[in-house]
Parts: sequence; C-alpha cells; structure tokens
Amino acid sequence: MTRADEMAEQLKGSIIEKLGVDGEKIFEGKEAPSNPVKRARWVKMVMRNLDETVNKETRFDVMHVNGVNCADHNAKVVKAAVARRGKHSTLDEFLDSEIRKPQAGTIIERDGDGLILSYLPANFKHSMRCFCSLVNALPEGETLSSTYCQCSVAFVETWWSRVVGKPVKVNLLESAVTGSDKCRFRITW
Repeated sequence: MTRADEMAEQLKGSIIEKLGVDGEKIFEGKEAPSNPVKRARWVKMVMRNLDETVNKETRFDVMHVNGVNCADHNAKVVKAAVARRGKHSTLDEFLDSEIRKPQAGTIIERDGDGLILSYLPANFKHSMRCFCSLVNALPEGETLSSTYCQCSVAFVETWWSRVVGKPVKVNLLESAVTGSDKCRFRITW
C-alpha cells in the first residue's frame, strides 16, 4: 500500500468515524483509485460531497484530524525542524535562519506579530499542484474545495507548534489547489 493509499484510507476513516453511516454516502461507493490524477479527482468528488452535505465546522474538524495525522506520519520532517530550532538560542535567531535559507519549495516572511509561510509546490523538485500526495496530480485548470486545505492548516499548525514549543494559530490565505499559484498561511502565537 502506498502512502497515498494510506492517506485515502485515513481520510475515508475520519469521515465515516465523524459522520457514521452517512459518511459512506460521501464516497458514492467509490474507492480511491491508484492513478494519481484519478485519485485527485476522487478527492475532489469527496470534498464536493462533504461541502454539499456537512456543515462547515464538521468538515473542518474532519480535515483537521487528517492534518494532525499527516504531521504525525511525517514525524521525520517535523523532528528535523525541531532539531534545526534547537541549534539556535532564540526563536528569533531560528526564524531569521529559516527566512534566509528556507526549506525547498517554501518562503517564510515576518508579518507583524506573526509569519507568512508560502508553499510553492510548482517550484518544488518536480512541479505539482500540492505537496499532498492525494491531490498533487490535480490537473492544471481544475480546482478543489478549500475544505481540503484545512488539512494543510492543521499540518502547519502542528509543525509550527512543535517547533516553537507552544500553540500557534494558522489562517489559510490562499491555496494552489483552489486557484492560486501558491499556498499561503499566516501563523501567530
């Protein structure tokens, strides 16, 4: 089973756990395809059905659980960031270092009492629509519901909370799969 297959099963499990039998209707009896483009379109269908049948708070809760699970599954990336933070005596020194030399496909900027984190998936090692393997093959010109991006909000929140050692608040400003050329998040603590 690939990581994308695991993520699709996790998404399905979270929806069914939260919605019960009604969750099954969200999937229209379809399993997540293994083909990346078809899988991205399957997620698009699932998000459309969630948007049409479930209130916003519940949709965001489901996707938040997925984002935290994704951060846990990608613990290596989070631990590497925590290790980089540990090399600096202050958070400001760490932030200055990350701003000067950001991780591949990212830009970090100070913004008043917070940060703006930009993901540039098209500029990564190989161009894609999103860093998430469930939807990174979404064809150009197609968009996805911003409900899906709440998963990324939770991932960013988990990542940065662990790095700064306290809870952070993350707001989605724009998203590549909803029509922008990048994903932008505002992070405050």
